[in-house]
Amino acid sequence: PDAWYGSDTQGNKGQGEPGAGGGAWGYRTEELYREFLKKRRALWEYNMGVTLEDFKDTFEAEIQRVTIDFDRLLDPQVDITRRYMPQGSRIDARRYLAYLNGKGDGRVFDRTTVNVDEDRLKGVEIIFAVNKGRRIFNFEYSIATLVAIMSCSIILQGHELPFGVCGYSDLTNMKTAIDLSWFKKLEEDFDNAREEELFYGLARDWHGDTVPEFQLLDDMAESFSPDARTRILVIVSDFRGSRAKVTFEKDLNNEETYRLKETVERLSNRGVILLGVGVGARAISDYVFTESLQVGGENFANLPALMAGRVTELIHKHHNAAVL
Repeated sequence: PDAWYGSDTQGNKGQGEPGAGGGAWGYRTEELYREFLKKRRALWEYNMGVTLEDFKDTFEAEIQRVTIDFDRLLDPQVDITRRYMPQGSRIDARRYLAYLNGKGDGRVFDRTTVNVDEDRLKGVEIIFAVNKGRRIFNFEYSIATLVAIMSCSIILQGHELPFGVCGYSDLTNMKTAIDLSWFKKLEEDFDNAREEELFYGLARDWHGDTVPEFQLLDDMAESFSPDARTRILVIVSDFRGSRAKVTFEKDLNNEETYRLKETVERLSNRGVILLGVGVGARAISDYVFTESLQVGGENFANLPALMAGRVTELIHKHHNAAVL
């Protein structure tokens, strides 16, 4: 049976079980595969089929909810230092009344200072990378990923945090090259034109073959600027490599999984913070990444809030340590 188009996959939902060596490739020869696509192209366009306007109308409330939650956690650091002096211009009424009743000293003038650190997030850079291989294409997961990244993008731009978004797959299905497409680069502002490019970049062209992440992570890590003090790389994938295996154990013991784990550890030792966001039933991300998040059939709708929360958590955890 074919791993993607077979009737037993039920649309795959990010977890189709390949049999007889099918994997992401399915048919054994490129010629048969191309002929098959010609026949099925009308049924398998591999894009969400929605416009940016439709998307905003439908998911505006969800984006705002995630944005508000994310925004509150990224508010500037406010340090309040309370001091009371025997002289000044602003008197504290409670301390003054206590002093008149003989219950306090003469330090009744409030000299409290409030410092707002607007630059505490300076030096944070974030890259979101999405596996756009057709094996994991599913309308539910794709929409959840899109809402998550769009909402994170809006709030990150509001805080003037540099971020980038890219997608990766083998678009020609020829197994000769990997296509890494940047929909928004770190140095670019998130204006209306870039928002549209990001949306349609994530919504379309899911027809490519899946590729192993270990071949891409180094290139992604090199995309951070020299000024970045905290580098966060978020990867959304099923992490099952170029040819998914029949069982979970075989996926874990796959050579590509081993090399991915090795690459993640090496980049972590170089100071890159990696968050593996796994989609599908198999929690391979928990095995590969120190920081991971798994989204399956039951909680995929919570991905926007979950991912925004984890990104915020990583910023506070690692950036605070980096600036001390």
